[in-house]
Amino acid sequence: MILRQKSALDGFAYEFLDGTESLVVGGFHYAWFAQAKNARLRVFSAEDAAKGDIQMTLHGQAWRVRHCYLSRGYVSDIRYTLETTDESIHAQADVLSQNTGRRLPRIVMAQPADIEVGTSSGWLTKNFPVTYLSTGQPLGCVRERSAITFKRELVIDLPGMEPAVAAFLGIVALIVRY
Repeated sequence: MILRQKSALDGFAYEFLDGTESLVVGGFHYAWFAQAKNARLRVFSAEDAAKGDIQMTLHGQAWRVRHCYLSRGYVSDIRYTLETTDESIHAQADVLSQNTGRRLPRIVMAQPADIEVGTSSGWLTKNFPVTYLSTGQPLGCVRERSAITFKRELVIDLPGMEPAVAAFLGIVALIVRY
């Protein structure tokens, strides 16, 4: 699956393409003002809370990517969730920045599988390896297609993973690693 920015002038709209790049299978839009589930200052009311979420569609199904703060501080730990329209959680990933001993935060998915998105060692192109936490075995990667582009493009290469969860992991990597 390929995650591609729709326009070089609009960094808020992205689309998902199949591996052959011939078919658009979905997309997502960043919220103009993101609102956490546990926000102290609420811009949107409870009825309009969806306006503060990332709206995603994939294969005709609607999803929401929401976030909440696990800890607050100079650098906060954040939990991202992939939710259906009835707010049931389908996948969950934590961005842990405190006490990691590293410059970049850890991206750890706890649901539906225990996996981690690593950091890129490349200089020109980024390649984020995805591994199982328990065994350390590689699962796949989320990587840039080329070093110089007008529109951001990420290849989500996670064989065997459900497409909605793979797309969610690509979105979280895009948010955290860029």
